[in-house]
Amino acid sequence: MTGANNVNSDWVNQETDDKNCYLNVGGHFNEESAYNTFEIKGKNCFDNYWVWQSEQCYENMNCERCWKTFFSINCFDCLGVMLCSDMRNCQNCLGCSGLRNKQYYIFNKPFSKQEYEKFLAGNYLGKRRNLVRLQEEARKVWLSVPKKYSQIIKCRNVKGNYISESKDISNGWDVEKCEDCKNLDIATSLKDCYDVTCFGWGELGYEMGHAGGVNRSKFSLHLFGPGSIDSTHSANLEYCFFTPGCSDCFGCCNLKKQEYCIFNKKYSKVDYERLAEKIEQQMLDMPYTDKKGRVYKYGELFPPEISPFGYNETTANDYYPLNKQEAIDKGYNWSDYESDVKYEFSDYEIPDDIREVKDDILQKVLKCEVSGKAYRIIPMELQFYRQMGLPIPKRAPLQRHRDRMSQLLPRKLFQRQCQCEVVGHNHKNGRCPVNIDTPYAHDRPEIVYCEACYLAEVV
Repeated sequence: MTGANNVNSDWVNQETDDKNCYLNVGGHFNEESAYNTFEIKGKNCFDNYWVWQSEQCYENMNCERCWKTFFSINCFDCLGVMLCSDMRNCQNCLGCSGLRNKQYYIFNKPFSKQEYEKFLAGNYLGKRRNLVRLQEEARKVWLSVPKKYSQIIKCRNVKGNYISESKDISNGWDVEKCEDCKNLDIATSLKDCYDVTCFGWGELGYEMGHAGGVNRSKFSLHLFGPGSIDSTHSANLEYCFFTPGCSDCFGCCNLKKQEYCIFNKKYSKVDYERLAEKIEQQMLDMPYTDKKGRVYKYGELFPPEISPFGYNETTANDYYPLNKQEAIDKGYNWSDYESDVKYEFSDYEIPDDIREVKDDILQKVLKCEVSGKAYRIIPMELQFYRQMGLPIPKRAPLQRHRDRMSQLLPRKLFQRQCQCEVVGHNHKNGRCPVNIDTPYAHDRPEIVYCEACYLAEVV
């Protein structure tokens, strides 16, 4: 596991500046949180994917600046919303979609404050059976409201999903403040970069991953510079791994604040340039051939067969799922590892109502209802469920993560026509003629609009 400046947060990965966190991945500046992926500046949040500056949130996806928000997606600046989708600046709403600046709504219908509170009291979410029933009703509402073709905000000439404040981006996913880039997966503040993942604050990067504050570099991984994360400290790196603050290095690993190194050996500037050029030419003249007969030479990242992990163990499988045979055919490893540790599960039935759960659950070894894997409830987790009035999950944390990831739209664009047929929008009678590039496939149940029709209908 990697990270820095964490306090009482030993079991987090690629997180910095966390305090009292557990099994968080890919986030920064969080407190009292667990089981989140990409939580940023959050507090008391559990089981979320991509939540920013939020507090007391549970089972949300792609939400920002929210408080006490549960089981929701694409919600911004919301307070006390539950089972909602595509909401902005709303308060005290349940089972709604596509609302702006509203409060006390249930299934997209307005209620008085007293009626709203009475409904919540009669449909207590802390009872699992109530939650399941309300989730089914909310899903119907979500599907009845048109969706914008893609989450693109303040952009010009971009294609992908979840892109903001960017221009001239092709095939971008979870991107902000980038310019003149192609094939980006989770990126911020980049210019003139190509084929990068989890990369920020740099220029002229190619085939890079998990890096920040790096310029003019390629074929390298894990290169976050020292000090401020938003300033450049590294440059001219090739085939390097874990070399923060380094410049002009080739084939190095686990170095810090070095320059003119090849295979971790220091050289003069003249000798470095001469030897690096010689190695590059040798890599072109003597390429590596993998087990499948594929040829790798200078200009490409390391072949996947040398990865110590199976494809099914990596986050790549979250975004680009493959079965075992598909992964092997592409030259990826696959892991069939099963732990030798066998757990004796507790003879314990999780109560349907959170109010019936006693402290003894903290000593129980629970069995995931889907994977059959063992899991436990930790003290701050139990406290959160009680405080928020939410039922104890019957699925292990990893399975809950997989459930969330299965709800993401694919990182793939489909060409289709806007589905709007509303008379009076920016088109004549009949269906809107605008063609859109969208991650919503043709066979999905959502109603998908172009931006103009979406703004006329929803906002």
